[in-house]
Amino acid sequence: MSAQKIKFQVVYATGSDDEYSCSTLESHGPSVKGWRSERFCVYPQELIFQMPSRTRVRKLQILAHQYLIPRKVELFIGNVKAGGSFHSANFTRLGYISFDSNEKTSFKARELKSVHLDCEGTLFKIQCQKNHVNKLNIFNQVGLVAVNIIGDFVSERSDLPLTFKDLAGVDNSLDPGILGEINKPYTTNLVDDITFGMFQDPEIANIIQQLEKRKLEAIDEEQYDYAKRLKQAIGDLQRVGEKLGKLEQEKRVAVAEENYDLAQSKKVQANEIRAVVLEKLKIGQLLGRDDMPRHPSPPRHPDPRSDSTISMRARTESRSSDGMPTHGPIVVDERPIPTLSNKEAKVLPEDEAAPPGADFDGPDELSLKQARDLSAAVEAFGLESVACLFCKQFALRERGLNKIAADLKSNEVSGGIAPRAIIQVFKQAFSDPVFNTLALTLDTFKSAVGLDTFSMTQVEDICQATMGVLLKRAGDAPRIKSAISELFSELMDLPKMSDSKVFHSISVMPCKEKNPKVRAGRLKLIARLLEKVGADEGTSYSVEMVMKFVAPELSHTSRDVRDEAIKITLLMYKEVGDPVRDFLPKDEPELRKKQLIWKKIFEGFDKIDGKPVNAPPPLSQDEQKAMQVKALKAELAKLREMAANQNAPDDKKAPAEKQKKKKTKDEVPEPSPRAASAEGEDQLDRTCMFCNEHNDDFNAETLDVHFWKACPMLRRCGICSQVIEISGTTTHLLTECDAQDKFTSCDTCKLAKPVAGPHSCSGEPKPNEALCPLCFEVVEDGDEAWRSHLMQPSGCSKNPRRVK
Repeated sequence: MSAQKIKFQVVYATGSDDEYSCSTLESHGPSVKGWRSERFCVYPQELIFQMPSRTRVRKLQILAHQYLIPRKVELFIGNVKAGGSFHSANFTRLGYISFDSNEKTSFKARELKSVHLDCEGTLFKIQCQKNHVNKLNIFNQVGLVAVNIIGDFVSERSDLPLTFKDLAGVDNSLDPGILGEINKPYTTNLVDDITFGMFQDPEIANIIQQLEKRKLEAIDEEQYDYAKRLKQAIGDLQRVGEKLGKLEQEKRVAVAEENYDLAQSKKVQANEIRAVVLEKLKIGQLLGRDDMPRHPSPPRHPDPRSDSTISMRARTESRSSDGMPTHGPIVVDERPIPTLSNKEAKVLPEDEAAPPGADFDGPDELSLKQARDLSAAVEAFGLESVACLFCKQFALRERGLNKIAADLKSNEVSGGIAPRAIIQVFKQAFSDPVFNTLALTLDTFKSAVGLDTFSMTQVEDICQATMGVLLKRAGDAPRIKSAISELFSELMDLPKMSDSKVFHSISVMPCKEKNPKVRAGRLKLIARLLEKVGADEGTSYSVEMVMKFVAPELSHTSRDVRDEAIKITLLMYKEVGDPVRDFLPKDEPELRKKQLIWKKIFEGFDKIDGKPVNAPPPLSQDEQKAMQVKALKAELAKLREMAANQNAPDDKKAPAEKQKKKKTKDEVPEPSPRAASAEGEDQLDRTCMFCNEHNDDFNAETLDVHFWKACPMLRRCGICSQVIEISGTTTHLLTECDAQDKFTSCDTCKLAKPVAGPHSCSGEPKPNEALCPLCFEVVEDGDEAWRSHLMQPSGCSKNPRRVK
């Protein structure tokens, strides 16, 4: 005899919380609260369960509370004489089980303990020891959510030992028989397990129990086809029952919070799922013994023109005398499996349409999950039309789209359910790999959103929910990308969408795809739309909207992505001008020399502004100082020459022409360009270009050491260890550092902040000011202001290299 779930009654408890009685342990279900001990109770806490008759206990299951957890639970089996009570029972200790403190799951999971036993008795006692201490268990309670006993009823016999311990007193000649009785294998039905009772919807659980009973009967009668169908139905019902159990819990929570609208929606959703499942699985047929297939008939081919639909609305259920829901007559579907029936058919390439007159069977049936997810589409357009979208044959997919388009044009779809139905249909249709089908899908979508029955708000909701699928295909074949861009352009031209910016916001949604082709395709789409509608803060693309999407792509590793990003940047600068520079690094000569991409962008800006593109870059401060020294020396030489001529005797002034041609002894000759360049280089080699420190010992090597260790204007990047200017730390982290993807610019303080992590702003600088990245104090723009802040003793307190 197989083990089964034993119904028991809790006859004694040391104590119980007012709202969590011990009697709740007698039933299982998603809404069961379980038992809790009294607050600040005295341990141990005992529970005694009385079984209907003498029972051989094979398995015990205990589901503990998530934070009211006992450290240890001791188990006892007991017997009571006829007419006696549990007070006079004798209990034998079987052992104990321990529970984890549950800190690893943050007290969000419940621990289930299953213990395999082999003992007989009429009473079972559980003794809970002291609780685990945690911050949620403020009253030092213990709690059990459910207890389950599995075993089988036995008659009163004295020849079997009570427990394994009793084997020691049994004569050795009886050992083989006794051991064979104790260790006899047994099977446990899935409906008897505690996990089934606690998480299944009660109605579905009742149906599963009846199906399980029918399955065992079918096995005894060797009806294996019928048993197979029952097994499949039980598996499907188990998954659905868990979903319904979760909905029931959510409904009860909503009722407790007095959120009756949410509770009603959960109830309707559960009724819809229950109705669809019971009809699709033909539960009434499976439970009817007259329909058991004793003599299988040959399969018949259905008419491909037939159309059947599943109503997704809740049905009014009538119950028969045995408590089972009835749904009227059920037609048996004996269609063959499509793969077997069409295995000899010729497979057409997906890029080719089916030849005229080609005969295709109907579409495959939707799975339970698909039927549930596409409920609105099935109700609006019919089951066959929606199922066609999931077929592998091009002709069937095209047939489904044509029928959906015809339904839309004939206004057969009601205005209330149509937006949901369209969203469900086109999220699937937009992923079609064949261009001809996709082109038909795009035309159908354009016709759907152009209907007068849809308002601008409804169209925006539809587009936001569906067109993300199209954006993921921006890296497909050129004609697919062109068709997608054309769809965006045509939707923007719809009269009712003239005041909407939904397509602008959709086109610049964050791109999570890492494929460079997809990113380049997204940028091409934005460039085309920018050329069409331009940039305007009020009615079109804003600078922030576009540049937040484009600026990170300027540093992408793919050249195609960078080129498209440069194109959009120049387009935006042509439209709005200088606001684009706020999203780019500062235009400096050194930056143009280091990275060609910034040189290309800034020269493009200069060309748009009408500035000479090939003009020499501005001189650095050291070069300007060398030129000033050169001019001063030349002027000093002329003054000395004039003074020498005035102090000379008159007889020596005669040959003035000769003296003009000669160079005086003290005259400093005007340096040649080459000499000036050499002099400037010598000056540069002995002066730090950042802090202006001059040292005759400076050369190429000692300057590098100075930059690396001593220059108060420089620091090492804490991430990539590159030597950088302190004033340019933000630019480095956003554009040059190896970890630039982990930083972004703060809109308030303009400093670089980590993408994921805390950041506190110290203030908002004025247009001509900046914040020091070390001490966060305000510093005016300009090299001298930064030198004063970073080098003087009273300057930056966080700069370890400043003069002290």
